[in-house]
Amino acid sequence: MPKETSTRFSPDAGACEITLNRPAKLNALNLDMIRCLHRALDQVDEKTGKVGCLIMAGSGGKSFCAGGDVQMIREEGLRGGSLPADFFFEEYGVMFRLATLFERTGCCQVSLLDGITMGGGVGLSTHGPFRIVTEKTRFAAMPEMAIGLFPDVGATHLLSHLKAGSNVGRFLAMTGTNLAAWDCLRAGVGTHFVPSSCVPKLRKALLSRFKSKLIGQEAMKLCQEIIKEIAAGRQASSADCVLADDNVEVINRCFSAPSVEEIISRLKTETGDFAVLTLQKMFQSCSPTSCKVTLRAMQQAATMSIGPVLQMEYRLSQRFTTRPQPMSDFFEGIRAVLVEKDRRQKWNPSWDALHEITEEKVDMFFSPLEEGHRCGELPTEDLWAFCQEKRAPFPEVELKSKL
Repeated sequence: MPKETSTRFSPDAGACEITLNRPAKLNALNLDMIRCLHRALDQVDEKTGKVGCLIMAGSGGKSFCAGGDVQMIREEGLRGGSLPADFFFEEYGVMFRLATLFERTGCCQVSLLDGITMGGGVGLSTHGPFRIVTEKTRFAAMPEMAIGLFPDVGATHLLSHLKAGSNVGRFLAMTGTNLAAWDCLRAGVGTHFVPSSCVPKLRKALLSRFKSKLIGQEAMKLCQEIIKEIAAGRQASSADCVLADDNVEVINRCFSAPSVEEIISRLKTETGDFAVLTLQKMFQSCSPTSCKVTLRAMQQAATMSIGPVLQMEYRLSQRFTTRPQPMSDFFEGIRAVLVEKDRRQKWNPSWDALHEITEEKVDMFFSPLEEGHRCGELPTEDLWAFCQEKRAPFPEVELKSKL
């Protein structure tokens, strides 16, 4: 395995573990990691009918996954390089494989969100049935508004179908609000709370108690039993929660509006601190173009399955990142947040000129990719077969019999 690839895959009997291993970068995804993830999932697919549990974890103790390496994507995009096309294409292939893992193989994914989880980490962790949160979880549903991007990796689908409702999903998408464990459980992002100190015990139990060929509903049942046993009735703290009842009522009143303009208007009529702070965050940190595109994407994703959603998101990713677009704030957002770090984003258009972002301009982001695009459209059906044909050869992944 080349030195710079940074994903480990550890099979044991009927369970596998994939560990993101780039702790110095909070396990942020680069193209090597994406390709290693594909290779690791190839190993799972080759054992279809045998592997019943896939554990997804991050190394280093601080982060599950802090998203994609967007700074490198910006640099390549400014140079006219191929990374923006290749990275998102191959990344979305991973998300599709994970989203359809149980349907295709009978294997249950258990994601351990024991630390920072944002961007690409949301896609890696939330398409499976078991999403474990701890007191260390910091779930930034999608901080993309601050860098002039949009919620991708299938997040427009996820956030449109939250247990807490699609309005909460819109709020999270359009503000990038961080959630701790209790909020994750209320929203439906997390499914179970386990103390961080018990996560190693949970990993060990899943790896040791799953036997080959225990798949499907039997695998689901065993996962539930093991998680319940390790959790032992412990509860997440609701201190400093975001999604308190009063706040959710405000969210439902305001973010049910059909347009960004109406959402802002409704927030301005609210009298409490929560609405005031939400408005301040949007105006100070969020790209108005990203907000408009994101709202449209979530409205569409609410009635779509994961394949068409990923196709839509791939179109958006290319409109935002392949070259400086008149309507995209991505390059400016990354400059302000990650390059110069002055956090003084100069959005174009600004919030004062929100009316310039017309429906027709938003339409441009959703239009089919031009002929001759490096990767072409993601198909809406049989996405995985398509990814197999298009992708580059993947490096071998380190295999271990035990953790």
